[in-house]
Amino acid sequence: MQPGGTIDIKITIRPTMGLNVKAGQVEVTCTEQWWDKGTPAANGDGRRQSRSVLSQPLVQSFISDTEFTNSEPVIRYARIQIPNNAPPTVQGSVAQVAWELTGRLEFENGNPVTKSREITVLTPPVVQTGRSAADLTEEASFSGCTLAMVLVNDAVGAGGYLEGELRARMNGKNQAKDIRVELHSVESAGDRQAESLQEQVSLASDVQLTSDEPYVWAFSLPVPERMLPTVKSGHTSVSWRLKAVVDTVETPDAYHVEREVQVFTST
Repeated sequence: MQPGGTIDIKITIRPTMGLNVKAGQVEVTCTEQWWDKGTPAANGDGRRQSRSVLSQPLVQSFISDTEFTNSEPVIRYARIQIPNNAPPTVQGSVAQVAWELTGRLEFENGNPVTKSREITVLTPPVVQTGRSAADLTEEASFSGCTLAMVLVNDAVGAGGYLEGELRARMNGKNQAKDIRVELHSVESAGDRQAESLQEQVSLASDVQLTSDEPYVWAFSLPVPERMLPTVKSGHTSVSWRLKAVVDTVETPDAYHVEREVQVFTST
């Protein structure tokens, strides 16, 4: 489900005869985890903190003051709406936003019974229309070459593909050790950050490049099927960068061009 959507819940109660239920309710919670170095700054990444993200409880009652006269299963239903501004599920190496659904039964006599399960809140798909090729082009100029990365799309669902072309015009002869496209994720959870190379694909290697002609390499880069969408909420942020690299023998630092892309988790 996505923010603004509803969760339809089916609750099955398998009672014993003569059981008196005082109240039953379901609740949806959202918890964010981050690190705080404090003041003055602590050593390392700081102390782990967590908080409830929701400003108001998401609770729905489904039964009250009921005595069961037999042991036949009883089914009840509930519906809870996720707020429009709620953050999505995030499962990163440091960034964590978790959603949970809990059912609770309270009795006239005896301890309450609870049952919980994780639920997943997705980000909505990103639809951008009327964009020109220039909007999807990123360029970088160096003394040895000019690079351009031309994308078909810069917003993609997890499990999809980022597609486009890397174009290069050399100003002299270069021996390319490797030409590749990389996808990096950058996570921040309070005072802790993590950057990871999530995927890469090699376009060519050991190639002699000259200034006689422009070069074009098409690419299709898979995006990992992870619950790690582009997001900025509370103490949590996740961003993604697509980077094209031309690594040559002649230069100690590789030529590169990069741009931020958006990853969403809905199907």
